[in-house]
Amino acid sequence: MRTWFIEDAGGGCRAFSEVVVLVSESPVESYTARVPLTWDGGESLEEVVCRAVIEMMEKAGVSRNDQLLVCSGNIFHGLHAWLTENNYNWEYARMDGLAHDIAEDAFYSQILKAGFPPHIKLTERNYRDFYRVLEKWIMEDESRLSYLKDRLVRQKPVETRYVLKGNGARKLRCCGCKKNILPYTPVVEFKARQDGKRVRKCYHPDCSPVTPLKNKLKAATGKVNGTAREGLMAICRKETSCGICNLNIAPDNQAFHVYLDGKLVVCHPGCASVEYKQET
Repeated sequence: MRTWFIEDAGGGCRAFSEVVVLVSESPVESYTARVPLTWDGGESLEEVVCRAVIEMMEKAGVSRNDQLLVCSGNIFHGLHAWLTENNYNWEYARMDGLAHDIAEDAFYSQILKAGFPPHIKLTERNYRDFYRVLEKWIMEDESRLSYLKDRLVRQKPVETRYVLKGNGARKLRCCGCKKNILPYTPVVEFKARQDGKRVRKCYHPDCSPVTPLKNKLKAATGKVNGTAREGLMAICRKETSCGICNLNIAPDNQAFHVYLDGKLVVCHPGCASVEYKQET
């Protein structure tokens, strides 16, 4: 069994290709791929990166018995799902060793080849300032604009900005029907930044303008008064009396929340014999 590290570099920069690497430290073996600045076909960035890593894994002969340590960055979300679906032995890891160095060196080398001043370097992982200097250098010469990434093809579908989740303890107002969204009921939340301002909108699931691609709702079925009821699991923020056994539910513990005759009832999961409909 071998251990392989999967890392990226350059994802936070508006210019130059992102670099993804597959590295083994013992014995030392490495593979590198660059994401194109743009592409056709409608693939997302996650799909392009996933395909590139799969190709490197095939070249390296990575098996399901090997261990894969993968960066947790958004760029690899598609890969994370693919590895799980295909039963690979993998887990998240923070990269500090050889894989990180190889990825950063590969990203920096393409910058130097473009003529960037070699005395300006990334120090102490201060990516924000380094990328700011790099992007300013690009904007100083129109001919360098060709190094900019195509942000449109990298843009995630709008559906990913809508998330199905459980509402918290406060009532919210639905942006669709304008009626209240009750505490501890399903809600679709939209978050974005528009014109430099943060925008947050909430909808009843039936009022949402799109079907959300992300689901963080902990829907569950529990038995209350001998009858199966649909509700959701959520953290108790304060000490609450269980609606079945009347004993207290301690703060910061998961509890089953359900409405009976318009009144919210909170129960210990065990008391309600809770069965999850979906876990995230």
